[in-house]
Amino acid sequence: MQLNQPQIQHLYLRTGFGESPDYIAERIGKFREQLAEELFENSKELHQIEIIPNPLGEDNEGEVTNFKLLKMLVRSQKELRLLGLYWLNQMAYGKGQLRERMTFFWHNHFATRLPFGFMMQLQHNTLRKHALGKFPDMLHAIAKDPAMMMFLNTFENKKDAPNENFAREVMELFTMGEGRYTETDIKEAARCFTGWKVNRKGEFEIVGKEHDNAEKNFLGKKGNLSGEDIINTILEQKQTAYFLCRKIYKEFVNPQVNEEHIKELAEPFYRSGYDISMLMRQIILSPWFFDTINIGVKISSPVDLLARYTRLFNIKYDDEKLPVKVMQLLGQQLFVPPNVAGWSGDKNWIDSSSLLLRMRLPLVLFARQPLNAKTKTLYEDNATDSHLKKQHTGNVNVTYDLTSIKNYFHRFTANEKELIMELKKYFLQQPTAVSNEVITQNADRTSSAAFIKSCMTAILSLPEFQLV
Repeated sequence: MQLNQPQIQHLYLRTGFGESPDYIAERIGKFREQLAEELFENSKELHQIEIIPNPLGEDNEGEVTNFKLLKMLVRSQKELRLLGLYWLNQMAYGKGQLRERMTFFWHNHFATRLPFGFMMQLQHNTLRKHALGKFPDMLHAIAKDPAMMMFLNTFENKKDAPNENFAREVMELFTMGEGRYTETDIKEAARCFTGWKVNRKGEFEIVGKEHDNAEKNFLGKKGNLSGEDIINTILEQKQTAYFLCRKIYKEFVNPQVNEEHIKELAEPFYRSGYDISMLMRQIILSPWFFDTINIGVKISSPVDLLARYTRLFNIKYDDEKLPVKVMQLLGQQLFVPPNVAGWSGDKNWIDSSSLLLRMRLPLVLFARQPLNAKTKTLYEDNATDSHLKKQHTGNVNVTYDLTSIKNYFHRFTANEKELIMELKKYFLQQPTAVSNEVITQNADRTSSAAFIKSCMTAILSLPEFQLV
């Protein structure tokens, strides 16, 4: 199957954060198999993020004292902001777009919020490593991840006082979904995870005397089961493959799930031992992936939107806090999910204030208009905090590069109608009812470059640009 411009653009918006017009034009007429292999080849190389130093030093010697914990807490806000900014730049400029996109998906799937930048960096690199690998490897790793264990209080799970947080979430949110297990299964699973600790080096360990060695009964399996046994038993359930495929389908194909497609995906996914790369290949190479019904039907998340802007226009911020501020204003910040269920996404991204800011963002970036917006509440337990609803009125000072955009669309400037048509075709995944006259009514006609920029800005300000 040879792909046309809208299909290629759809592919890059769903498996990455968009591509430039000339990049897409070079690939028109290529077969989907060629472009799929290119995506996987570009994402083969693993780039770990290592910007936050180990508080115990390179050799990880000694222990995290209470004083060191306090220092880590004091630094956490800045470290998490830097970590998020670094990752946003990886999304925008990295070659391995599919790995970045999949890491972003798993970041929301295994949503964790912890005020220790180094631990969040460790977790991020675990997700990055396994993003296109085998799901069992990732699940076993995340179950022993210090940040996850601290977030869900697994480290408090003792033989005489089992903590059910992780046992519940690993089934409900990470694998099988609600209603596929009983309360007794949760209690029995929690017993199996007793003794799992984060030690003073910030590492996973099992404390034998706090582990329950008595017989347990989980999903029909009996014996002195361990935490690893619980995870393996969950992976034996075919429902886990169906649950994951539905969630991935909603993210990469359509928020409205086609159950026939899910069955088509889940059975081979299960038989493959949960091979994520194989699943993604099957999705990308399925003819229905490129159906019109699946194009332009997802609302960009704030991170998607900012990464797309940055990638398209090579945006550089004068202040490193600014991109994080913009994401906060739109309701999302990397490494700060609202709860363990992560961001709900899709229509939940849009309300009257956030849509207005999204539509004004091109003018904020390219015409230096002020933000004039209030920060949205980022997470449940701080819903009433006044600092999260602070009014922001200043300008977002950026530099950007529109050279490639202007060069590509310059060929159409002799025919105004054709230029607007080409701009719409590239920047919008859904048709708009807005007329060419409305788009050009305030256009800068002092030069062809200025005209392209002003018409592009008007199109970026349309609601349809939010759809990918």
